[in-house]
Amino acid sequence: MKFKLSIIAGLLLLFIFSLNLMADKQEKPAKHADVDWSVSCMECHQEVTPDAVKEWKSSKHGLMNFGCYMCHGDGQEEFYPQPGTERCIGCHSDYQIEPTQTTVKNCFDCHKGHTLKFHQKKD
Repeated sequence: MKFKLSIIAGLLLLFIFSLNLMADKQEKPAKHADVDWSVSCMECHQEVTPDAVKEWKSSKHGLMNFGCYMCHGDGQEEFYPQPGTERCIGCHSDYQIEPTQTTVKNCFDCHKGHTLKFHQKKD
């Protein structure tokens, strides 16, 4: 009986520890540079990063007019300069890959930045 309780307690501790590890891997928002917030992301980035804007405009997200905030946050409260898989899965949960099926670590291992096109095929 004591042996079973020890095993259950050990498994419970292992489970709690694994939840803590997963929480540490969650993406944390960064701080956006102080900018004129009355100007839209697109207006500013058209000047600052025109190639990224051009790529986005021709991507599926751009053609569907998905705003920058959907991936990058609003910039003030939340800002993700390089959004991770957690941001993608919010809309694309059907495409989530099981870690046991591939060596891919995140969406951008296969999909390129703002174009979101496949640039590399992984097994």
